[in-house]
Amino acid sequence: MCLSRCCLVSLTWISCPSLTLAAGCALNVNLREDVIYGISGQPILLEASYHVGPSNRLHSIIWKVDNVGATRILQYIVSKNTTIPSSPYRTRIQFDSETGSLRLFNFTPLDQGTYQITVTADDGAEDKASTLVTLYERIAGVTVTMTPNVTNAMRNITLSCSAEGGTQPEFSWTKDRKNITETERVSIGNSGQTLELYMLGAEDCGIYTCLVTNQLNSQTQSLSLLASPSFPQCSTDWALPRRHHYLLIIITVASGIVLMSLLIYSTQVGKIALQRTRSNEAERALGDGFWEGELAEESRRVTPIGNSTAC
Repeated sequence: MCLSRCCLVSLTWISCPSLTLAAGCALNVNLREDVIYGISGQPILLEASYHVGPSNRLHSIIWKVDNVGATRILQYIVSKNTTIPSSPYRTRIQFDSETGSLRLFNFTPLDQGTYQITVTADDGAEDKASTLVTLYERIAGVTVTMTPNVTNAMRNITLSCSAEGGTQPEFSWTKDRKNITETERVSIGNSGQTLELYMLGAEDCGIYTCLVTNQLNSQTQSLSLLASPSFPQCSTDWALPRRHHYLLIIITVASGIVLMSLLIYSTQVGKIALQRTRSNEAERALGDGFWEGELAEESRRVTPIGNSTAC
């Protein structure tokens, strides 16, 4: 007999149909999922199971869909082991009489609706179960917002990601194209839709991107935490640690020393080249004077032939 709308049959608890069986839980049907999402062009499976007590026999199983109006999909007659599909579904369905499950091929948006299975026993008792079948939608309209809109020193902010459309969306975050991991100052919540930054500092500045995905597609949207009046933490004075300032000073001084050394080197090289030039000129001048003197001396020693006196 039924106890609290349930009964124990073969050590398995099964829900009893309401007000249909006075003699016990002899008939029961269930659908595995309350909501099923269909992707256009792909099959969907409405997975069912039923139980018939030992004192009764199953007479028939009927599947219907209610969208614009109720439409019979098929009827299965147990005694004849015959499945009678309706003409619109004759080439689109596959029925499992052992479980009552129904597979619908080439799903379209027109197939959306409430699907109902009805099992009937020989004595006229029946039980029903239903599930909602709806279209699996693509991700669309991804947005990222920040709260508060303006920050100041040591302020907490929250980035929120949402999608206007999309079935079973999954959210994830990156910063400057690198995956974000949670720390004491970074927290991801609300199934990945929110990203909280505590004690905002220079290391938090960058481009934050929210990625939303499902089985059909994915979309991204970004928000920049860069130097601006809204983000003073990201200005040069905040963004560079003190040791970076020292590094800039060292680089500047080193560059000045290198430039000065190059200038001194260039000056020394110029002086040496000038000295060599002057030395060469002096040597050439001395050489020319020497040969002029030798020629003059030689001219004085030689007596012209035309002026000699005959003996």
